[in-house]
This record gives sequence, C-alpha cells and structure tokens, in this order.
Amino acid sequence: MLPAGIALHCLARTFCINAAVTTRGMQQIGLAFVLSPALRHLYPDTAARARAFARYGGHSNTHVFMMPLYAGIVLSLEEQIAHAALPEEALAGIRGTLGAALSALGDSFFSGSLLPLWVLTCSSLILAGLHWVALLLSLCLLAGLQIFRALTFFTALRHGITVLMWLRRLNLINWAGRIKMCNALLTALLAWQLCSIPAEEPAWQICAAALAGLLATAWLKVRLRLPRLLFWLLLAGALILMDEALPGM
Repeated sequence: MLPAGIALHCLARTFCINAAVTTRGMQQIGLAFVLSPALRHLYPDTAARARAFARYGGHSNTHVFMMPLYAGIVLSLEEQIAHAALPEEALAGIRGTLGAALSALGDSFFSGSLLPLWVLTCSSLILAGLHWVALLLSLCLLAGLQIFRALTFFTALRHGITVLMWLRRLNLINWAGRIKMCNALLTALLAWQLCSIPAEEPAWQICAAALAGLLATAWLKVRLRLPRLLFWLLLAGALILMDEALPGM
C-alpha cells in the first residue's frame, strides 16, 4: 500500500478535481493531478512513469463525491501494475466503465436525492426560525461527507476493485428512492409553510402561480423530456421581466 503521506496527498487533491475541467477531456487534467504523487512514487523509472501518465491522457469523468473512491481503486490497480501483478492493458477498460458507473450512482444518490434533502430541510427550518438548527445540520452533513470520502478512498486503496461489493451492500440506489419520497413530503411541508406566511392578496396569487408553474414544469420535464436548462432560462427571463416591471406588476 502507498505510504500514508502520499495517500493523504492524493486524497487532498481530489478536492481540486474540477479546477481544470475541459469540454473534451472533462476531468482528464484533474485526474492526472490527483494521481501524480502516487505515480511518481510507484514508477521511479522515467519511461514507466511516462507510460503510466499516458494511461490517463483520454476522457475521464465521474461524480465529484465519488472521486476518492474512484482514485483509490485506480491507485490500487496501479500498484498491482507496478509490481507486475497486472498487465498495463487491463486498466483501460476498467477505468472507463468504473467512472461511468460511479458517476451514475453519485448523480442519483448525492445530486438527485441528498442535496435536495439538505436544501428542503434547511429551507423549512429557516422558515420556522430555527436558523441554528439548519446551520448545525449543514455542518453535520458536511462532516459526514468528508468522512465518506476518506473512508471510501482508503478502503478502495487497501482492497482494490473488490470494494465495489461493499458499496453494493450499502444499497445507495434504493436509499436514493427513499430519500426522494422524503423530499416530496418536505416539498409539501415547505409549500404549506410559505402559504402560512401572512401576505396580501397579490402575494397569494403569486404563490399559487409559482406552485402551478412548478407542477407544470415537472410534468413537461417527464412527458416531453425537455432540458432543464430551458426551464432555468425561462425562469431567469421571467425574473428579469418582473424586476423591470414590464408585465405591469
């Protein structure tokens, strides 16, 4: 296994994975930056080191929260290659499939479920006047995320690709479905809290229009598969018009 200092260096660099994203290679440059300390340690020979860096010269992309796990598995495989226990050609097919699988899992669990849960919960707590509870919850979730990143990195570094069996037992996909059900309930609670705020009659009309627009957006997104960017542009345009008082508001 890699020395602790080098492993921690690689883990720290995973926070910078998206600092140099390109449209062609995506996280290509960032991944090379993450793995650089370990590759320099594993391949003291210049030619072998050049071949190792060349293996990461193509497209690379995965979810940022899953990057430590991805980097740990890749470094475990690189250790086997460096000790001639695995052929260099074996890494190419594994790396592409692994990145796509972890990206889908991260998008579903973190971006599609856990992050909306945090936003909805904190919004509800703030409307209830529980600002310190919202802050404490945010800090706890942030700490939990860092623990998850470190745990998955070092577990993958020690056990290699077999760590995917452990990840499968966590059953994150099914947890994502349960969290989304909670998000639906929190959305209803948040709507009730907003409607409970004393307001003039026009504010009630705006609230009702916003709720109808949200439901219509969800229906159009599912039925017509319209891109989310289109809805964001429409919302931004409506807010600009409202700010300029063009619709007579």
